[in-house]
Amino acid sequence: MSEKELVLPRAGETNEKKAVMEETTETKKEMTQEESEAREKVFFEEDEKVRLRDGKTYYIPPLALKDARKLMKMLNTIDSSIIIANLIPDNRDGDDRYNQLTEVLLMAFKPYYSNMTVEHLEEYVDIESARKIIDCMIGLNQLKKSL
Repeated sequence: MSEKELVLPRAGETNEKKAVMEETTETKKEMTQEESEAREKVFFEEDEKVRLRDGKTYYIPPLALKDARKLMKMLNTIDSSIIIANLIPDNRDGDDRYNQLTEVLLMAFKPYYSNMTVEHLEEYVDIESARKIIDCMIGLNQLKKSL
């Protein structure tokens, strides 16, 4: 006798209804390990770690709603896939998106490091770590699917 046969149906529940419920739970798509870890990080608000050129490791937490909204708007103005593209002038006036880039980077450190400055980031963040910081912010705040 299997375990399924030993389980008593709840009041008003027939064995057919129970079988249908078991089939639907079996046919649900299983989450991948990556999806599971991403959801767990958001649920438990695990921080990401990033090491800057000053030799220190900094923690990047999920953003507050206000900052997450601001980040979503700013991600439309900067190129997060190719960080160096933000340093190239956009128009004849020579404007670039550098200020928006540094503002987004500063948002990552704002919750834990209130004394962090743009000048410090300019000195100790390179192109690769800038990309990593932005990717961390997008991942921690589950913004990948909304972009």
